[in-house]
Amino acid sequence: MNWQRQIERRHLASYIVCGIVIIAIVVATWWVYSRNQASHLWWQEVKQQLKPSRIQQRLKAIRYLQDAQQAISQQDWVRAEELLRQATKVDPHNREAWQLLIMVLMRQNRWDEAKNLVAKIQDEKVKAEALLALADIAYLRRDFKEAKEIYEQVLKLDPNNATALNNYGYMLAELGERLDEAEAMIRKALKIRPNEPAFWDSLGWVYFQRGEYKKALEWVEKAVKAQPNDAELRYHLGMIFWKLGEREKAIRELREAVKIDPTHSQANEALEQLEQEEKERELKGETIQT
Repeated sequence: MNWQRQIERRHLASYIVCGIVIIAIVVATWWVYSRNQASHLWWQEVKQQLKPSRIQQRLKAIRYLQDAQQAISQQDWVRAEELLRQATKVDPHNREAWQLLIMVLMRQNRWDEAKNLVAKIQDEKVKAEALLALADIAYLRRDFKEAKEIYEQVLKLDPNNATALNNYGYMLAELGERLDEAEAMIRKALKIRPNEPAFWDSLGWVYFQRGEYKKALEWVEKAVKAQPNDAELRYHLGMIFWKLGEREKAIRELREAVKIDPTHSQANEALEQLEQEEKERELKGETIQT
């Protein structure tokens, strides 16, 4: 959910879209067109972005977005909001501008205003992305009821939004609710984007919540190998090892999670509990199971 990093990558794409690389993109995309759902969806997006009118709008918005990024880095929320509103005015289809504007409003605790703003977006794809930002924020605030409602709105507008499918499915898995639905959503997300470690982890967490720890281990280990510096993934792997009775491995993974993110409360709590149990076992003359 690192919006700024995603936005920087998209800005770079905006600068190169008018070059000779367009020809290469068209040829390559046409070759893979219809080979799978992901390629088809990507091609539809490329065609929209390559329209002259879209390019012109995007280029006009870039200056506002760059200045807004600087204002955000200085925590000048008033200036950032002003610039982002200008960006959405000149380019109403600009997802980055809308997402950043929502973030700026949320930094000022203006939740209702952000929701009302999103409701006015005309482009359904853009609205879906803006709603997704709101849903993710609601989830992070632990307002699960609100998050569920907004994720449902996102998927109604954009049923193939892989990030929404995954995030909604993962939230349900975390809550231990509607696990069959959660699995179906995450598997659909994986069909669209099969190489996402976060999605592998989400599916593993569904299995974890079902008590199918060996299946969970398969998916989460795969995710950790791809992203070893992700504290959440290391925490999940530690919890799976714990459930499998591999306490030494569990302690190792939980320590890694805390090392990566010392503020990870769940990993800290689990590690403290597990280490305390091991001390008690040592006092009784027992050894760590491996």
